[in-house]
Amino acid sequence: MRKFLVGLVILIISAIPENTLHAQDLPNKLNMLEIVISNLIARVDALEKRVGALEKNLSAGMPKTQKREVTGKDSAKSFLAGGLEDIGKGFFARNVHFTPFGDNVLFTGEIVNRSEKNYRFAKFKIEIYDDNGLLVKKEEFTIPDIPCDSIRSFEAMLVGIEAGLVNKYVIVAIE
Repeated sequence: MRKFLVGLVILIISAIPENTLHAQDLPNKLNMLEIVISNLIARVDALEKRVGALEKNLSAGMPKTQKREVTGKDSAKSFLAGGLEDIGKGFFARNVHFTPFGDNVLFTGEIVNRSEKNYRFAKFKIEIYDDNGLLVKKEEFTIPDIPCDSIRSFEAMLVGIEAGLVNKYVIVAIE
């Protein structure tokens, strides 16, 4: 794969007419291409690791599980009356749902501030896990202006995740 990417860069550079590049433009363009290629290689490596983990689990005699949507949350979380899930720092989540949105997933719900602080901005993290308990994606989102004893709805778009990969999600309040 890396040889292919290097060959692609060489092909792109050789296809550029010489009179269109100035001496200082060529190093800048090469640096940009190097960054892009480095990012692509990192993404390919991460995907190869995930595929390897999935293949390892399947080859160990585990039956292939069907993709499914979950409506419940992590059973280790504590729930209070009214369907409130303790997410830390005096915050609680409720009515959390996810909806497929093309190749993305849209999480919606409500955050309840039961702390004794008024927050101009409250920051949260959502983590997505697959059927094997592997972390698929982690994303942060912010809710503006959430005073104590108030409820605010939220939306968090997780880009590049198919809904079938979501087996479990965890929402946590962060600083």
